[in-house]
Amino acid sequence: MSDFTFSKKRDGTYQLEKYEGASLDLSIPSEYEGNPVTSIADNAFSWSDRIQRVSIPDTVTQIGEAAFSWCESLREILIPDSVKTIGEWAFIGCVSMKSIRLPSGLKKINYSTFQSCSSLVSVEIPDSVRSIGPEAFSECRNLKSVILSSSLTSIGDNAFSACESLTLVNLPDQLTEFGSNVFSGCISLSSFTVSPSHPVFRNADDGILINKKEKKLLFYPFDRRVRTAEIPDGIEVIAEEAFSGRNHLESVILPDTVKIIESKAFYSCRALKQINLPDSVQRIGSSAFHSCSSLQSVSLPAELPVIDYSVFYACSSLASVTFPANLRLIAPCAFSGCGSLSSISFPDTLIDIGDSAFEGCRSIEELVLPSSLESLGAHAFGSCVMLDSAVINPGLKAIPAQAFSRCENLNRVVLPEGVEEIRTEAFESCENLLTLQIPVSVNEIDPSAFSGCRHIMLFVYPGSYAHNYARDTGIMFSEL
Repeated sequence: MSDFTFSKKRDGTYQLEKYEGASLDLSIPSEYEGNPVTSIADNAFSWSDRIQRVSIPDTVTQIGEAAFSWCESLREILIPDSVKTIGEWAFIGCVSMKSIRLPSGLKKINYSTFQSCSSLVSVEIPDSVRSIGPEAFSECRNLKSVILSSSLTSIGDNAFSACESLTLVNLPDQLTEFGSNVFSGCISLSSFTVSPSHPVFRNADDGILINKKEKKLLFYPFDRRVRTAEIPDGIEVIAEEAFSGRNHLESVILPDTVKIIESKAFYSCRALKQINLPDSVQRIGSSAFHSCSSLQSVSLPAELPVIDYSVFYACSSLASVTFPANLRLIAPCAFSGCGSLSSISFPDTLIDIGDSAFEGCRSIEELVLPSSLESLGAHAFGSCVMLDSAVINPGLKAIPAQAFSRCENLNRVVLPEGVEEIRTEAFESCENLLTLQIPVSVNEIDPSAFSGCRHIMLFVYPGSYAHNYARDTGIMFSEL
């Protein structure tokens, strides 16, 4: 008993606060000083790496947050039906635990309760459980079987993500709330057991999971080896990570009912060469096609107003993009690392190009920024090493930091009257930039704006800010 530390609760019962012994096989006392032990405190056994087996008495009703977290030698724990609450992270990182029996009165499996229990093979959820929290079983890489309770109503985000051995899941009729990425990375999951009369879900065409109420495709099986995926008619939303990592897919056909492609929907589909994007699509989420390294061309939907963050990041084979006529914004990193993209033509509705939007697009040779453009992000065209000419039309007030840095072949830049600032390292290491005419409107140039431009000569108006700048910094100049 001396290895345990207890605290008295307001009702006169005791809580086990800490264990500091060295036993491999441990039985928690049912009482202390004649009163029952009813709870196990937060972190009571966390990082106790020697314990292999624990027996909890039937006086305990509550297991606290992270109570047994990272007990890496724990193989077996006996939890009585008296336990009604198990806290978040209670068994996270118990990598030796192969199975567990959950108490029959448990109502909820909390956030990350069994996350990273990498040896856990099977779990049966008692009928009392109505909710499974986010990441509850995520990274349980050997979990092969899970039987969900008939009364289950909700499953949180990433609840079973990266459960790489999971093959089959039943979805009870009471289940109506379904988070994002619930089965993300479940590479062996090939089928769902769903009642034909289920009010929300249906298992369509060999393991494709659909939320029929929201007309949303939730999951496309990894083990389907077809090269072309044809999305069923009527689908309006492609869910987050629905096709992520399906490396056998070469082509995807979307029906003209699709309105939304969510974040990372096709993330890292490395064999994907072609996808039609119908004009019905109104939004494409961030990183939707990130690292689709075989994608060769894209014609964006006609009414798409925004290209979101990193949508085509590292699509290294992407050679051509057709922008929509009403495009307003290209978000940061949207096309960063698209090394094969050789030509771009912006619509005259574009007002904002974000940070690093085209950074590392090594094949772009010519660039014309429209007069509608009001904002250009830092690094926007950095490391576009084949860029030869950049024409900036009136409208832009500032050339941002490192906007054209390391564009080593850039030799022609047209700055319009109206530009007021040239910021930090805007043209850094543009070694072939030999001449640049600075408009009278420019009233601020950072000292490092042309660092590494060893042979540049500025053409300046007498008495202008640029004239004084060139004289003060020692850059060669010629008066206009």
